This record gives sequence, C-alpha cells and structure tokens, in this order.
Amino acid sequence: YTPSGSRIEVKIENMGAAAKISIKDGGMGIPESQKPYLFQKFFRADNAVRLQTEGSGLGLFIARNIIQNHKGKIWAESEENKGSTFYFTLPIAK
Repeated sequence: YTPSGSRIEVKIENMGAAAKISIKDGGMGIPESQKPYLFQKFFRADNAVRLQTEGSGLGLFIARNIIQNHKGKIWAESEENKGSTFYFTLPIAK
C-alpha cells in the first residue's frame, strides 16, 4: 500500500527474551475507525478498496496467526494519509 519507489524501513531490535521487528511505510494509512478490524480475516480498509489496490484481506490475518502460534505478538500504529508501522515480537531461542 506504499506508492512505487517509496521507502520502507525495517528494523530489528533485541529485547532480551524476544526480537522486535518493525516495518514502516509512507502509504495511505488506516482510518482510526477501522483499526480494530485490521487483523480480521478478509478485512480491507475502505481507503484501500476505494483506491482499487490489490489484496484479499488475508495477509495480516495469516501473519497474526503465524506470530501468535510462535508465542509472539503483533500490532500496528497508523495515521491516515501518513503511513503505518507494523510491529511484531518473537521469542529468541536459547
């Protein structure tokens, strides 16, 4: 959902018992009223549908399930028209 040629920033942090990964874009962002539905199966934000971007609404749902099945957490911060940052943590194997 980021325009072609735009920058995407990926960071990995060692949090001790877990790794924290963040992915930040400068895309369309997610409307505040739709954030609670972000990780639901088949959900697509109205602005993504309106701009006719491709997608099935399964990517974040699948990502959440994979991360949770590995005892991690996933969440997002977003502001409409300013982009989104997605975060997830995964335990570090010892």
